[in-house]
Amino acid sequence: MAGSLQDQLLKAGLASKQQAKQAKQQKRKKAKQQKSGQAVDENQQQREQLEAARQAKAARDRELNLKRQQDQAEKATLSEVRQLIEAHRVGLPKDSDLRYNFAHGSTIHHLYVDSKQLEQLARGQLRIACYEGVYSLVPGDIAERIEQRLQDIILPRPVDDTPAEDDPYADYAIPDDLMW
Repeated sequence: MAGSLQDQLLKAGLASKQQAKQAKQQKRKKAKQQKSGQAVDENQQQREQLEAARQAKAARDRELNLKRQQDQAEKATLSEVRQLIEAHRVGLPKDSDLRYNFAHGSTIHHLYVDSKQLEQLARGQLRIACYEGVYSLVPGDIAERIEQRLQDIILPRPVDDTPAEDDPYADYAIPDDLMW
């Protein structure tokens, strides 16, 4: 057992002389590269590439997690708004003749309400919510909570068109049938 491992493998017939020669050549090349610093540069480049790939993957993962969290938050907000509207919806009368007209976007819509609801709508105690194409009446305080979460669900209050006190033309009413 005084010989090297290579000699022992050759005697046992597990390796050939050609394999031994190739192993010696590779060993010399490796030693020569280490002396010149080429192997160190290759290892360094490999490490840098691996680190860059790891950082890119981490950045992609952070973006995906952020997007997923935003989607979950949006779904939670929509669910909360839906629950608020369904829980606090004011019922509309089935046989009312009072038609309340309101503008949503560029179209005019209407709801049939009773006189008490019409008065509450005018004072802002009731507001109109449009969720998934369905118009509902909700109390004013609930409407404010909904607006804090999603502003587009609650329709804006009607603009007060009464003239100012110092308006010189306040006494002159514009006729409804005036054509320009």
